[in-house]
Amino acid sequence: MTPLEQRMARRRLSHAYLVTGEAREALAGQLAAAWVCTGATPPCGGCSGCRKAAQGIHPDIILADPEGEGLKAEQVRALRSDAYIRPNEAPAKVYVLPHAHLLNPTGQNILLKLVEEGPAYARFLFLTPNPDLLLPTIRSRCETLRAGGEAEAEASAQGAVLASCFMGAASTLEALPFLVSLEKKSREELALLLEEAHNRLVEEASRQPKLLEAVDRLEPIRAASAFNISPGHLAGWIMAVL
Repeated sequence: MTPLEQRMARRRLSHAYLVTGEAREALAGQLAAAWVCTGATPPCGGCSGCRKAAQGIHPDIILADPEGEGLKAEQVRALRSDAYIRPNEAPAKVYVLPHAHLLNPTGQNILLKLVEEGPAYARFLFLTPNPDLLLPTIRSRCETLRAGGEAEAEASAQGAVLASCFMGAASTLEALPFLVSLEKKSREELALLLEEAHNRLVEEASRQPKLLEAVDRLEPIRAASAFNISPGHLAGWIMAVL
């Protein structure tokens, strides 16, 4: 049993999660079921709450903007008002935002106070392919979970290679074929890879402070990947700083 599964089973989950990664929807479904589960070990899969959650008909699991059209400010305010109405039948009332990155800053700020000071039974799941597309204030109020998949595993492996390049473990010439291949990736794939490389560099820099310079060189590229910049430009930027 993973640490997260142990927390589910013990009903020790946080009240708000930012879920990213290829399998984010599946993980969000597990979390939502755990929150509305009335069995002995959430999510038990057999209680009424778990069965309704699996069928997508639980009245206390609210899916906001399922089509990904982007919630308007008035819709976010309606969601905020609804959160103060007690759950119908579950111990918690769960709000799932499968396209949280489409919320504009106004909508995110409307939700911020609710996430900070909302009713004790309110739970929130913000799903996004890239956490940097959400305001830092929202990110800081949530616990971030990465839901892996095949793309995630590939990003992890290639992120380790890129991190080694920034650490000087391989020369730019030796790494050139790999670096050139980055321009063929999608923006989301490259963003995942850059995030993995950044995390590895930060972790290694905690043991080797001299690597903080490498972190500083990678950080603006990682941040830029959240915007509409082509993988080709990002790959060129990486080669330029190396």
